[in-house]
Amino acid sequence: MKKLAILLALILLLGTSPALAAFNESGLPIVNEPFEFTIMVDGSTLPEDILMLEVLNTETGVTAKLQTQPYQVMLETMGIALNTGAYPEVIGGWLLGRQDIIDLSSDGTIIPLEALIDKYCPNIKEALDIPGVRDAFTLPDGHIYTIPYVIEAPKVGFLPFINEKWLDNLNLEMPTTPAELKEVLIAFRDNDANGNGDATDEIPFSGDPNNLNITLLAGWWGVDAYSGGDYPYHAIVDGDIVFNGADDAVKEMVLFFADLYKEGLIDTELFTQDLAMWKAKGDADRYGVSIAYGPGDFYKDYEPSDDPVYGKNDFTHLPVLLGVENPVFHRGGYGVDMFRTQVVLTDKCDEETAAIILRWFDNSFTRDNSAQIQWGPFDIRLKKESDQLYLSTDDSEWDQAKKDKYSWGNYYAQSLPKFLRADMKLAPETGIIRQDEKKEADAAYEPFLNTTFTPVWGADEEANARAGILRTDITTYIKGKVAQWISGEADVNAEWDAYKAQLTTYGIEELTSIYRAMLFGE
Repeated sequence: MKKLAILLALILLLGTSPALAAFNESGLPIVNEPFEFTIMVDGSTLPEDILMLEVLNTETGVTAKLQTQPYQVMLETMGIALNTGAYPEVIGGWLLGRQDIIDLSSDGTIIPLEALIDKYCPNIKEALDIPGVRDAFTLPDGHIYTIPYVIEAPKVGFLPFINEKWLDNLNLEMPTTPAELKEVLIAFRDNDANGNGDATDEIPFSGDPNNLNITLLAGWWGVDAYSGGDYPYHAIVDGDIVFNGADDAVKEMVLFFADLYKEGLIDTELFTQDLAMWKAKGDADRYGVSIAYGPGDFYKDYEPSDDPVYGKNDFTHLPVLLGVENPVFHRGGYGVDMFRTQVVLTDKCDEETAAIILRWFDNSFTRDNSAQIQWGPFDIRLKKESDQLYLSTDDSEWDQAKKDKYSWGNYYAQSLPKFLRADMKLAPETGIIRQDEKKEADAAYEPFLNTTFTPVWGADEEANARAGILRTDITTYIKGKVAQWISGEADVNAEWDAYKAQLTTYGIEELTSIYRAMLFGE
């Protein structure tokens, strides 16, 4: 702790001094004299084969040298280096976990970055300033020790998608309530909705068997009972974490879907099929509605549309249905996926060295460099249309050796942090890319999305292990009962009180208390 206190005091003192003179605070190159640093990172690609490394080094005038080994080997190498003090200025990739960051920050082996980022790194700061990101990267001591790895991700994960073509075929309106959905599903069942001449092969409602999450539709009745994530069947309500798996809204949802099942409106294999079966039925145009991450997971028929950029899928998001006056839906995130342990700067860096290294990474976060890191170098793999749209080049005439040389793993050390902004798109040279159903769903669902969980940095290992045991037993039990109730094997009305009592026996109050301590330190 003494080492950390001295380091923080030095950074504070230097932060009040005149601007550093040995490097350029903005613009390129970063330095006017030779400067190099080393990144210890896991990876199987040889440093000399990493295409963007030379680009970034040339632009900045800074030579980043990669020390790479396969993950397990480098993990051992890093452990020895940390024990002997023979570690470099930067450690990156998948080598460090959350607890490692906490431990190394506590003993001063890695240094806080937020002041230098805010002063010298506009692109990294842009990533941190996305709602939810800075909080997620800030440790309990109030400092940020890692460079963010941030890529676009939908705000809504799994949701139901409905076949618009079937609606058009039968001249049906988009449903807005559960009752209207039932009428639409009945029409799908009875009227040869797919138009193939067989009125018996339609499956009005189905879902991804690996990520069914059917209880998330309890949101139509006002509660978030999403069965996935780190806190299944829990939600943040009024600043606290609550368990919703036994809320009466779940019972209302179960009763609704049990009625649909009894009416032959739900896939009879909903709870027994595997992924291949689900996809095969989707590709055969048998689904009216299906829960999925995106319709491309089960239906591949994209057609060109009038829009010069997007192709259109027959499926679109089912609206959040009004089972009650104020429905909700589970928020998967705030528009980004974050990996929080991908690069740290060690105490081998003084302030000037740290600023130069951070500016090197900041340059990798520009739009054009972000695009090349993700999609390949300009004039070989990529063409720029605008700051938002990039076109991939045609590689159909390339031999395998060229394809291997210009493959994704050779663009960059891909386990290092990157920043792919939400408005950046990749299209083939034709300019046609698929319809962005996830973005459309995000926009439509936004008014109904609740507060999501803030990622935590660490928790008591014993409490974590105990939570894992309780979570497994409880989620297995809930999923089993929901499947039985909906498929008619059991009666939710008859079993509801016993179900709640069994959850108490399984330790639901203890699990919620552990989660509360993890999230709020209570």
